Amino acid sequence: MYSATVFIISKRKELSIKYKKLIEALEQEVYVIPSLSEALGMIQKIEPELLIVSDTIDENLPDFCAKMRALTCNVRPVIVAVSRSGSVDDRLEILESGADDFMDESISPKEFQARIKAHLRRYLENSFNPVTYFAQKSLTVRALKKLTASTKSSAVMFAKIANIGIYREIYGEIAYQKVLQTLGAIVNSALGAQDFAGHFFDDEFIIITTMQKAEKVASFLTFAFDNVLSRFYSERDFENKFTLLSSDIKEEERETLMRLEICALEAFEGRFGTYEQIVNALFELIKLCRGKSKSCYVIDRPKLRGKVEACGSKNKVLIMEKDEALSLLLETLCSLNSLNVRVCRDYGDFFKTYDDFAPDVVLLDWGDSDKKSGVEISKRLKKNPENAPRVIFSSSVHNKKEILAAGADFYLPKPYEADVAIRWIKKFLF
Repeated sequence: MYSATVFIISKRKELSIKYKKLIEALEQEVYVIPSLSEALGMIQKIEPELLIVSDTIDENLPDFCAKMRALTCNVRPVIVAVSRSGSVDDRLEILESGADDFMDESISPKEFQARIKAHLRRYLENSFNPVTYFAQKSLTVRALKKLTASTKSSAVMFAKIANIGIYREIYGEIAYQKVLQTLGAIVNSALGAQDFAGHFFDDEFIIITTMQKAEKVASFLTFAFDNVLSRFYSERDFENKFTLLSSDIKEEERETLMRLEICALEAFEGRFGTYEQIVNALFELIKLCRGKSKSCYVIDRPKLRGKVEACGSKNKVLIMEKDEALSLLLETLCSLNSLNVRVCRDYGDFFKTYDDFAPDVVLLDWGDSDKKSGVEISKRLKKNPENAPRVIFSSSVHNKKEILAAGADFYLPKPYEADVAIRWIKKFLF
């Protein structure tokens, strides 16, 4: 549930206190601001959803409403004017100047609450995605901005559906929308009334909850998403655990099935000065989920003690190619690109060379068409995916499905341009 921010701009203390209590009873956040200069500064910083402006302010009420409408054109808050005047002409002038509603000070508390609720409901309904029922990006950004000014501690979670772009391209828009709709239902079932879920991009989401709930929510979402995944794929694709975009004569990276990646960190007073800092921290944290075969999550926790060890850069390339001319060309190009390269031309010696060299990327050939030596090597390398090197599989035997099923990360049919192989080697290294 999104808690809206309401500004009450009035010099009359008793009136402000009365309205504040009535709105807080609706579980909304309320600020009472007595001066115009203070109100203008806070509106730019906090971006409230609703402004209640009393005619007790020092400025002409219609002029102030017109000024607020101009200054908040990007945020577009609801403006409610409150006045002692019962004149129809005064009401019309205020409404024509930009106010969304006019209330007489004698309005009953119940009607006041009902009209405020109606304005906020319409405002928020227009800010929610009709497929997922999450807040749209503009409201999500506003929720993050509020965290930077809050004194409370909250957990901010970032969730994205990896490989959904490939899925959308293969299965179409309707299937893509169905995935988002299903995820929306799963997320909304896991969150409470005080939690928030909103889009950051079409298939990337922000969830705001408490740190006590964050890990439980992340664990449930990843588990639930993997359990409904089979509904979105054909039986063949789900059994293969990857999808194919093109024919055997076109190179293609191995794209696994969709998975849900989630990260969470704590936002507390003073940790983040702007919402962009929160987003950047989440983007860095979510990188730890890359390369996993299933949905996963990572929680950012303070380290009590520890030692940071130097991490060497990845630049080792092992080329398994029997063609002497091609292997020499690839070896030369790798050296020119400052890569640590080694060549193996005998499948029987491959694992001895592999164990001695410990490469980060292996450029592997099919081998003899009947023996399938390269396919068997790829399967063995990928038995432990967490510690396996990236495998680029070049082959004159055009069987993309079998090669990718053996664990290859990229399918490169022969003949190919050597520069293409170098480009993908560098991509997997860096």
